[in-house]
Amino acid sequence: MQTNYWLVVLVTALLPVFGGCGDSGPDASPDNAVTLANLNVLHGFDCDSAQLDTGQCRVQERIALLAQHLVAAGCPDLVTLQEVINAAIAPTELAQPVISILDLVRTELPGLAAACGFTYELLYRPLLAVTLAEVDEELILSRYPILLSGTRTLYGPLYNEAAGVLVFARHVLHARVDHPTGEIDVYTTHLASGADLARSPCGDRFCPPECDSADTVRACQAVQLAHYVEATRLPGNLALISGDFNAAPGSTEYRTALDRGWIDTHLAAGQPECDAVSGVACTSGRESSIGQIEDPALNVQRRIDYIFAALPRNEGNCTVAAAGAATRRGVYTVDSAGLFADRPNPFSADCGPSPAPPCWVSDHSGNRATLACERGE
Repeated sequence: MQTNYWLVVLVTALLPVFGGCGDSGPDASPDNAVTLANLNVLHGFDCDSAQLDTGQCRVQERIALLAQHLVAAGCPDLVTLQEVINAAIAPTELAQPVISILDLVRTELPGLAAACGFTYELLYRPLLAVTLAEVDEELILSRYPILLSGTRTLYGPLYNEAAGVLVFARHVLHARVDHPTGEIDVYTTHLASGADLARSPCGDRFCPPECDSADTVRACQAVQLAHYVEATRLPGNLALISGDFNAAPGSTEYRTALDRGWIDTHLAAGQPECDAVSGVACTSGRESSIGQIEDPALNVQRRIDYIFAALPRNEGNCTVAAAGAATRRGVYTVDSAGLFADRPNPFSADCGPSPAPPCWVSDHSGNRATLACERGE
């Protein structure tokens, strides 16, 4: 990893970082705060370039830039990523060899360990038995031990009846993490886009029983996500549900989350709603093109990436370490939230076309959230 860590340390001191780890009262400390960063990293295998191979929109440099953002953000406890393409299972008809984002993330782990003081555990579970092409996998990094994991395939209409498999699948990745505040169930997903008929009706033939035939494909996937969370999350555990939902606030998919009692951490922390004119608080709209990856302009107009929190269903639902005394029970609250990797490359004097470094990790800006476990009286 080619990272100037002294520069990162300096930038960390200057940039806004995760709140709740030392600036929000006596209960704010690394041991009683849960921090998560989420980002769709752009697989880039279809990155457009008329004259030269851009290496999946300069993906090697982009993942190195992601690592720099993670260090500057204080090394979050949890990192959830989407579009983590694995070269071994990518479509074979592509013109250029696919660079594995999974391998690139693994390459960054030693550098992250040196900068963060701990080694992230990596969870990646491709669904080879289910689909013919896997290009959109999820990945979870956890500072703390992963106790168990699982995955769920979501409904999709791109089905090859002769082969008996989905041609392309969306899914949910789940990890149960042994966090100091208590066990946490973490979920990350990427719901359907127009490319896989997100707004088409579910229909009668293949529509799963938990969905209505009048639901759109993406609305059905949101329902399946909610059912999977409810079936696998322990009632006493905090659940964090993150990802690229491809759906704006107020959509059916967004309401499905809120109807389950999930908290939109962005709004709960008092952050503004996305302003499509200025791009403030927006996460999506940048084109998946080398031109916009190298353009310092925001170029985002929608908020479709979320970190939802489902709070435990009992009082005293987390553990607070009290200095010089026994641990005490506390309650999770949303301490802070906002965007992640949402500024053009802050680790370089400039960014743009090569040989300058790229401006953005992805065509998305990410998001972040901190939940604090506050002591009860």
